[in-house]
This record gives sequence, C-alpha cells and structure tokens, in this order.
Amino acid sequence: MSTTINPYDIIPKYYQLANILRQKILAGEWPPRTPIPSERVLESQYNISRTTIRQAIDYLEKQGFIYREHGRGTFVSPQKLQKGIQELTSFSEDMLRRGIQPGQIIQSIERLTPSEEVLQRLELPPDAKVLRVERIRLGDNIPIGLQTSFLKLAENQTITREDLDATGSLYRILQEKYNIIPTEADETLEVTLATPYEASLLQIKPGAPLLLNERLLYNQNREPVEFVKILYRGDRYRYLIRLTK
Repeated sequence: MSTTINPYDIIPKYYQLANILRQKILAGEWPPRTPIPSERVLESQYNISRTTIRQAIDYLEKQGFIYREHGRGTFVSPQKLQKGIQELTSFSEDMLRRGIQPGQIIQSIERLTPSEEVLQRLELPPDAKVLRVERIRLGDNIPIGLQTSFLKLAENQTITREDLDATGSLYRILQEKYNIIPTEADETLEVTLATPYEASLLQIKPGAPLLLNERLLYNQNREPVEFVKILYRGDRYRYLIRLTK
C-alpha cells in the first residue's frame, strides 16, 4: 500500500489520500476517538491542496471511518462502527475474500437501447445506447449468479470478451482502460423466483428462490456509470449486514 501521493496516477489524489488515511486507521496507528492530523499538517505532509484534503475527509466520513465534532475537529470512529462498513467490491473481489475462486461464462456483449428504467437510472436521454454485458458468475466452477450489466460508455469505448477473459472484473477494466473509477453505489435487495431461462443457466429448478441485487454504480465524479442486476442462487449465497445502535 503506497504511503505517498502520486500526481501522475490515474487515481484521483483525494482517493489516494483517503486510502492512505484509511490504512492508518485500520492498522491501529490512530486509535478510535483520537483526532486525525489537521488540514495544515496533511497539506504539508502530502503536498496537496486543502480542497483535495477535504474531498478525502468527506469520503472517509461517508464511509464511516471518521466523524466530525463542531469546533473540536475530526476524529477516528469507534471500532464497533467500523465493523459494519460495507465496502464497494466487485463480484471477483467478494469471492476471493471468501476464499472462493471466481469465474464467469460470458453469455453476450452488445450495444443496445435498454429499457426506460435503465435509461432513467443512468441519467440518459431516450434512445441512448449502452453496453449490455450478461454473464453467469461462478464460484469454484459452480454457477452462483446471473449478472446483467448496463454500462454508460462513450461510443468509442467498449469492453470485449478478451478484456473480460483477461481480468474477469468490469471494475478493473473500467479503471485501467478508461480511468472510470468505481467509488460508491446504491443497492437494493429483494427475493424473487427463478424463471425457466434463469433456472437453466444457474442449474436449479424453475421457481427456486433467488436473491435479486440491483446496484447503481457511481464514478469518481459522482456520475452513474453502471446499472447492474445480479440474481444469486438462494442456496449458494447470502448477505451479511451488521446493524449498530
């Protein structure tokens, strides 16, 4: 993990700083309820503007790593709050963290005009085209989910089967190929039943329970870039959410 800001990196400087500060918190260098360095100190230490520092602080506060007290400063959040943080990860990253080998079967990649719902979610005008990517997601070679992604890309931007075969992760392709950095997302979860088509792809019986996860992904400029629907097998996948009071 880098401890310096690289001004030539494609990753925005505020995001680099946020990662550095977050690692210090996770490593216990700054204990809970202790103040983090002032903007003046951070400005001098990392040679970046106060505007960039405030962006990083705002990002970490939204993630739950720090909190502000008016007139006193910015402090590290208590450990019990940090345990409930849900980080934005790709399917591949999620599987690897669970000790499962991720995989995929690419069903289709095509540019088309999606439904009105997708156009609205991605803030696109009528008849606009998106890149639709449908994949069966695997865990240790077992079908776990059916993922359909709608990507808001320029006409000269695309993602190929070769790209996906090489990395397996749309997030990584977006960042490395087009400097589109996934930073936050809105998610909803609901239960549904498998259609005959979905059941055949996921190797389950029609009518079997599925967990429908819909996610609207935003880039580093807080613009929507992907609307994705993932149908997870109910017998193979579950969500864990920790609530605190």
